[in-house]
Amino acid sequence: MVVANQLLAALPARERKRLLPALEPVPLTVGDILYNPGDAIRHVYFPNHGVVSIINTLANRLSIEVAVVGKEGMVGIPVFLGTGKAINQAVVQVPGDAVRMAADAFREAARGDGPLHDLLHLYTYALLTQMSLSIACNRFHNVEKRFARWLLVIHDRVDSDEFLLTQEYISRMLGAHRPHVTTAARVLQNAGLINYSRGRLAILNRRGLEKASCGCYRDGKEKFDGLFGT
Repeated sequence: MVVANQLLAALPARERKRLLPALEPVPLTVGDILYNPGDAIRHVYFPNHGVVSIINTLANRLSIEVAVVGKEGMVGIPVFLGTGKAINQAVVQVPGDAVRMAADAFREAARGDGPLHDLLHLYTYALLTQMSLSIACNRFHNVEKRFARWLLVIHDRVDSDEFLLTQEYISRMLGAHRPHVTTAARVLQNAGLINYSRGRLAILNRRGLEKASCGCYRDGKEKFDGLFGT
């Protein structure tokens, strides 16, 4: 089994080999809901390719993305933190594949001192930092800068400069009205940074997109770069 997930790849070979029998390869298909708020988490997921959005939805059904998980991490961190229930929704945003592990087996493997336990502490810190930056960014920065940051975050976690994203979905992730997203996309496209047509988005100028983004992107990226020594 080929495992491209960076968190698992950072484990010592002996520890990774110990986990392999408990890992099951699974596809990640756009729109797949891995769990909803309040669900018992039966599996944790380690994406190899693709992106999973962690979404918070309020009682009035307004929703916003609070974090993204790709090859750098895992989905199901509440299990590591000692609860078996999901707080937010986890939904596949960019297709790919992952390996998953039964929550009980994962809980046992991560218990006590050890390489997996230590790595998960580091990852939890980085994930919480990402969430806090995302909340602050969505509150204080304009849609254009938020959109640029969000595209860079996705780009860091996929192996392509092109992916499928509808404006409706982008609006939901950013917590912004669709006309504002349309305007932001037009500004970035007119600047030659992206090409966006019929739900297909291509990043044309990565460096330019970084300049158009707010400082939240760089702050968040620094927390993950080199986190696992990979």
